[in-house]
Amino acid sequence: MQCIPEVVVVAGKRAVQGVSPDMLMEAMDAVTDGVVIVDTDSRIVYLNEAYTHILNVKKEKVLYRRMDEIEPGAVILDTLMDHKPRLHQFVEVRTRGKKILVNITPIFKEGVFCGAISVFKDITEITVVQRELEKTQRLSHSIFKALSTEKPSLPREFSHIIGEDPAFLRCLKMAEIVAPTDATVLIEGESGAGKEVFVQAIRSLSGKRSYPFVSMNCSAIPETLIESELFGYTSGSFTGASRGGKAGKFELADGGTIFLDEIGEMPLFMQSKLLRVLQSGEIQKIGSDKVQKVDVRVIAATNRNLKQMVEDGKFREDLYFRLNTFKIVIPPLRRRRKDILLLANHFLDIFSEKYHKHLSFSPGTAAVLQKSPWSGNVRQLESCVEYAVIVAGGSVILPEDLPDELLQGQSRDGYTAELPEKEQRAPSGQEQNVSPLRMDIQQIERERMREALEKAQGNKTKAMELLGISRRTFYKKYKLYGFSNNVYTK
Repeated sequence: MQCIPEVVVVAGKRAVQGVSPDMLMEAMDAVTDGVVIVDTDSRIVYLNEAYTHILNVKKEKVLYRRMDEIEPGAVILDTLMDHKPRLHQFVEVRTRGKKILVNITPIFKEGVFCGAISVFKDITEITVVQRELEKTQRLSHSIFKALSTEKPSLPREFSHIIGEDPAFLRCLKMAEIVAPTDATVLIEGESGAGKEVFVQAIRSLSGKRSYPFVSMNCSAIPETLIESELFGYTSGSFTGASRGGKAGKFELADGGTIFLDEIGEMPLFMQSKLLRVLQSGEIQKIGSDKVQKVDVRVIAATNRNLKQMVEDGKFREDLYFRLNTFKIVIPPLRRRRKDILLLANHFLDIFSEKYHKHLSFSPGTAAVLQKSPWSGNVRQLESCVEYAVIVAGGSVILPEDLPDELLQGQSRDGYTAELPEKEQRAPSGQEQNVSPLRMDIQQIERERMREALEKAQGNKTKAMELLGISRRTFYKKYKLYGFSNNVYTK
């Protein structure tokens, strides 16, 4: 197009004497920064070679096309609207998965606005390096903590376990002490607190670590089958029995370790049989007269209060004392406030890599995570972070990206999650029944929708494109925030 050299010269403020437009364009193709020029209709009238390399796009695919079609959220579109420059702005080009540092300048010719020029650098790699540096710094911090006198020295087999809370570290130290022995271990803790992590840590230091490890969830086996599952049966011992019989869990674990999860759910009639195994090391298959010796270390876990169950007559006292040889009680996450963000960032690294994203938590999100009750403990936190990584639309996880039940913040004890005081706004009208955090998010959403509708001059289709949300979500919030009753009716 004949207008390209002219616009390029205008973008340079004035032509350099002795330099033709063709030479100027060749020079712009030689620079490593991306350059793109759009006219007043947002049509791309020029782009240099660096633009195609940085954004990994062919020139013929975008040249002469409208920027608002290619990248609806492009910052250069704002300059086309208000004729103001945007300098040193960090921008994420979502359609290309790139992060750039951009300078945008409006173009005027003889006082008439005729377009805008954007010059940008690719800082994607710099961002990745920064993120790796932050991870390295966190690792260095953990190593420093491990070497400090305030934290007990733990074996490298425990290095993958995240936690700095003193009570949690004491549990780890107890696990390290008991691991090399053959002592029976009882691990108590709420669901999701990390009991299985402790089981694997103990096994990693056990003298039986090279031998079989068998796990069984006592709550997942029907009462009629639990004895055969634990001790096995002989051929023909009951209707439906497999020909040749079947080995039970204890026989399979001979020489190694058996993990009995949810031991509190074991029926009373089976508790006496388990006690015999713990006392004598002998099992007897269903349908057999023979007693078989087994050498098995038992690790049991429960989320119930076995001592209270003993008092209520729901658990054998003699079995409880036999299991209670060495007990470790893992504190719930709500009592490990120091570890919440450590774990959250650990899961963030895992799921960001899994879903090919590069994310961080906003201060408000970190505050919500820190103050939430976490009735589901570490397992709930892990699920929450994975959910947020999946739904997050930008490079920062905002409070609105968290699961609704977490934002509502209501736990069994009435705890309410809130942002720090400076991030809250006073409720009014109908919002008095909404939690401070939910109210805060709704006000932000309402303001963003208002700005998008104003920018789109009431065109809802364009507004939802600017917001980057689906039609269904747009109309749901459009009605929720009362826009259906005002001037935005297009």
